[in-house]
This record gives sequence, structure tokens and C-alpha cells, in this order.
Amino acid sequence: MTTQEFTFTGTGTLKRVDTFVSKAGKSMLTLIIEVEGQYPQLIPCKIFGRLVEDSAAWTPGSVLAVRGRLGGRDWQGKVYGDITATRVDVVTQGAAQSQGAAPAMEQTDPGSVPF
Repeated sequence: MTTQEFTFTGTGTLKRVDTFVSKAGKSMLTLIIEVEGQYPQLIPCKIFGRLVEDSAAWTPGSVLAVRGRLGGRDWQGKVYGDITATRVDVVTQGAAQSQGAAPAMEQTDPGSVPF
């Protein structure tokens, strides 16, 4: 018997990296990727492990090729979808940041999303 998975691949422009701190104090990063077209989309992709370390080198405006899995969970009768990146490759680097500037990161309120 094999495990069924929903997977995806895509390419888009990194808009920013959001940081979320869970109630347990664990930091999680979410890449906000813009996919252009007739109806542009903003896609949030969670990253874990080695990808968190790699993300320090990614700058807004970089074009990223992302591979990952789709999932979800039920919490108090509502289903929440998860998009998790398992591989990220830089296609083109974004504009270099001024020296000493930190990458764009936003803090998310721990009470806003159930984990």
C-alpha cells in the first residue's frame, strides 16, 4: 500500500517572509509568493527545517521555484488548508538589500491562526 499525497510545483515572486510564533513558542516561517497572470494570486507556503536556514538568503523580488505538498486539518469543525514547501530553488535573485538591512518579515499574532 502506498501513501497518497497531493503535491504541487510552481514558480512565483517572493513578496515577503512572515514569522509566526505558536502558543508553544515555536517559530514558523511562511513565504508569501505572488503568482502573476490575469488574476494575480498571493500564495502562502510554510517552510520548516533546512529551508528556514536557506530563507535568510532570499530577498523580496526573487523568483522562486517551489515544490511541496498540500494538506489540511480539522479544528473545531472547520477545515484549514496547509501549503508546505519541501524544496525551494532561486530562479533569479531579487534586488539586493542595502547593507545591514534585515529581510522583510512580519510577526503574526499567535491567536489569529489555530495550531
